[in-house]
Amino acid sequence: MARTIGGKFAKFFSVLFSAVLIFVCAITFAACESKYPEIEVKITFQDENYTLKYKLYRNAYKQTVEHYLKLIDLKFFDNTVIHDYQSDRMVGGGYTYKAGGEIDFDGTDIIDDLTVLDYDAATLKEDGSVKIPASVWLDAERTQPTNRLYGEITNNNGFVLNNFSGLKNKKGAIGTYSYTPSNESDLVYTVRPSGTEVNGSYYKNSVTSMFYLATSESAASSADFCVFGELANSASVTAFDNLLTAIEDYKTEQQTADDQYSFTEEFQTEITDNMANESPYAVSFQVPKVKIIVKSVRVTKY
Repeated sequence: MARTIGGKFAKFFSVLFSAVLIFVCAITFAACESKYPEIEVKITFQDENYTLKYKLYRNAYKQTVEHYLKLIDLKFFDNTVIHDYQSDRMVGGGYTYKAGGEIDFDGTDIIDDLTVLDYDAATLKEDGSVKIPASVWLDAERTQPTNRLYGEITNNNGFVLNNFSGLKNKKGAIGTYSYTPSNESDLVYTVRPSGTEVNGSYYKNSVTSMFYLATSESAASSADFCVFGELANSASVTAFDNLLTAIEDYKTEQQTADDQYSFTEEFQTEITDNMANESPYAVSFQVPKVKIIVKSVRVTKY
C-alpha cells in the first residue's frame, strides 16, 4: 500500500515538474529575441497583391528594428500608402487615403485623398509618456523621453557597426526615412544600445514611422539613412520585381495613350514637428497617381 501511494506521489510530482518545465520554456521562448526578426509586408497595386517577406538585422540595428517592430505590433502600418515615389525608392509609413471616391488618372482626386497619419496619437499615452522604446531624450538626465528614433547611421551620428560592414541599398532593401531639414542641428540626447550617451543633430535622430523600399540596385550603403532589412527569400525578390514591373507596365500603357503622362504628381505640403525649431517646414512629395497600398505588415518571427 505504501509503495502504491509513494508511486502515485512520484507520478504526481513528475507530471507537475513537467508542466512547470513546459511553462518556463514557453515563457523563455516568448521572451526570446532573435538576431534576425522577420516581417511580412502585403502591398496592393491595381487590385494585385504582392507579399514581401523581410529579414531584419536586430544584431546590427537593435534600436531601429525594435522601434519598427513595436509600430507593427500596434498595426500602425495597416492600410497605409506609398506617398512618395522617387527615382530610386518608394516612401511609406506616414500617410493613408480618405475613404471613398474614385481615383482619376490625372491625379486631381488622389492628392485630395492623401491624409497624414497621427503618429503621436499612436505612440504617446495620455500623460505624454511613450508607448515605444525610447532612444531620443530631451534632457541629459533622461527624464523626458520622446517617441523619435535614434539614427543608427554612421555619418557623424556616433553610431559604430561592430564586425559588420552594414546593409547596402540594393533593390528591395528597407530603410528609415525622415523629411526633417538638415539645418535642424540642435543637439538632442540619444542613447546607443550599449547604453552610451551620444549628442546628435535632431535631423539625424528624428525618425518617426516612415520608411523606404529601394527600387533600384545600388552597392552603396546609405550614410544618412539606416538600411535595416532586406528581402528574405527568392519568392519575395520575385514578388518585388513583379510589383515594379506592374508599375512600369502601367506607366507604359498610360504614356502610349498620352505621351505627356507622368506617373507621379508633385505635392507640396508642410510638416508640423513640435520638436523642430522651424516648424512647420515645407516638403515636396512625388505622389503616385494610382494607389500603392500597404495592406498590412505583420511580424512572423521575433
